[in-house]
Amino acid sequence: MTRDPYGSPGPVPGSARPPRTAELHLLLRLTLLSFAVNVADSAVQAMVGLSTLLPGLEDAISVPGLPGGGPAAALALFGVVMTTVLYALVWFPLREQLQWGWVLGLVFCSLAVLGDVFDLAVFLLGGHVLPALSTVALVAVNVLWLVVAGRPGVRAALR
Repeated sequence: MTRDPYGSPGPVPGSARPPRTAELHLLLRLTLLSFAVNVADSAVQAMVGLSTLLPGLEDAISVPGLPGGGPAAALALFGVVMTTVLYALVWFPLREQLQWGWVLGLVFCSLAVLGDVFDLAVFLLGGHVLPALSTVALVAVNVLWLVVAGRPGVRAALR
């Protein structure tokens, strides 16, 4: 039993964790799946190369010591590092059942879906089928994440 700062016996309000629900476990798994699909999508886009997606970008960005595909590889690596940090900002608080992690996840995921839909349009208009397919998979997983995040069982497990 914990004591409040004033010394009265009993639990401190807000310290007890609600029970984890199946929906929260599913949301945590979907967060990891979304991360994996996002990294795979970045790898596909790096393989295609920025020069085919955005002509002229290779000349604008040069990385000393890296061959012709250097800018694409450097940007992909930077993207994976940033993606890892952003997913960690959502996954760890969700694992601890903190509501702010859920809110942050909703914001990040919603923005990602909007950006990925724009990317999908660019890929399809440019005739880039492989990046378009990987982006469709990412959009599908992220939309599923948003649907599961909206379930009442997820909110019931957060504090």
